[in-house]
Amino acid sequence: MSEETAKLEVKEEKGFLERITPNRITLLRIFLLPLPCALLFLEGYLAKLFSLGLGSLLGFTDYVDGVLARRQKRITTIGALLDPVADKIFVTVVYLTLVFLGYFPFIPVAVLLSREILVALLRSWFPEELRVVNVARWKTFLQMTLAGLAILLSIFNRSYLIIIHYALWGLALFSYFSALPYFYRVKKALRRTSLEPLIWGKSLLSLSFSLSLLIVFPFSGKLFWIIQLALSFYFFRKGLAKASPLHAQEESLLIVAVLLGISGEALFRGELYYSLWLALAFSLYRDGIKSLKLMWEILRLR
Repeated sequence: MSEETAKLEVKEEKGFLERITPNRITLLRIFLLPLPCALLFLEGYLAKLFSLGLGSLLGFTDYVDGVLARRQKRITTIGALLDPVADKIFVTVVYLTLVFLGYFPFIPVAVLLSREILVALLRSWFPEELRVVNVARWKTFLQMTLAGLAILLSIFNRSYLIIIHYALWGLALFSYFSALPYFYRVKKALRRTSLEPLIWGKSLLSLSFSLSLLIVFPFSGKLFWIIQLALSFYFFRKGLAKASPLHAQEESLLIVAVLLGISGEALFRGELYYSLWLALAFSLYRDGIKSLKLMWEILRLR
């Protein structure tokens, strides 16, 4: 091998490694997430093992992107914001899939995910004050571990899942305990603001859309994926695009219309179909398009 050829190969290898950035690894964790969830629908032991292995590998990238960021000296603001967003999407999609397949009961999962939705909204208002704390990192690790244990136990003896159900309630309570530092910081930040209570009330209306989608999940049937997708867009946009409570006023009427559609269909039909498609369209308008643009910008960053 000539010296010039060796130098060319080294240059190409460096070019390839430079394209593997921490933020791209984090996005890859989001993009590949449907694969382990889809494997669970096959119900076979081998499929569950592959799902568990792939999900564990994706969870491990949560550690890899942090190490890579420090090694490449690429610790950026957008990376610090993107990592908890990916974690929330990971937990939401996996947990709701496990609810749909009967691994988890719905109520403790709804309690747990309501905390994630609330913190995501608060972080969009005060991103500097709500940097991730260590106890929240442990919370995420325990959430991922519990999901893996549920899949593992279902392979050997599904009756043992009752243990996981009790652990899930404990984890839900711990998730709110881990959010106490955030609530305290938000309380201090609110004292420095001069917005009227009416504006804050309208901004909280945007929270009701995501919470309502979560509440009606048991009625979504085969369209459960719409709720997963809408919540993922919500987390992505709230986590990366700084929001103002003033902006929520523009969405108030649309949110009320969508919520009325969901409530009406649930009341008169007992199941959701048309209103979920309406909710998806609104989610794409409010969060989806912006989220996709943000993803594209992140992929273009070196």
